[in-house]
Amino acid sequence: MKKAMNNYKMAAVALATVITLGISNTSFAAGNKSDVPSELKFIGKNQSLPVFQLNLNNSEAGEYVITIKEVSGNVLYSEKVSGEKISRRYKLDTEDAETFTGTTFEVTNKATNETTVYKVSNNTKVVEDVVIAKL
Repeated sequence: MKKAMNNYKMAAVALATVITLGISNTSFAAGNKSDVPSELKFIGKNQSLPVFQLNLNNSEAGEYVITIKEVSGNVLYSEKVSGEKISRRYKLDTEDAETFTGTTFEVTNKATNETTVYKVSNNTKVVEDVVIAKL
């Protein structure tokens, strides 16, 4: 009888431990979005022209030079920006709006002279689904 009670107590403690671990929040050491110094996103198309958004997540005010180059190396656009938490949208008005692949965005920090380069590439996927329904 004493052994049976000890077994029930051990089972209850084990069950409580499993339930507690199962419902506790799991935290990971994933990077925070503000840890990323800059990011470039494809927003979509406006009047058949591609639109990109560049976010600079700097916490202190600084000066940056943003240069957009086409695949052959010609500069399409260049500007100097300053401030903190800078966000800009760029609509590329190229001769052939469908072939913006190879365009590069260069962000240079004037204080550290560090350059971050983003290269735009185009991935095309064709998906075909076949659905069969019983009538």
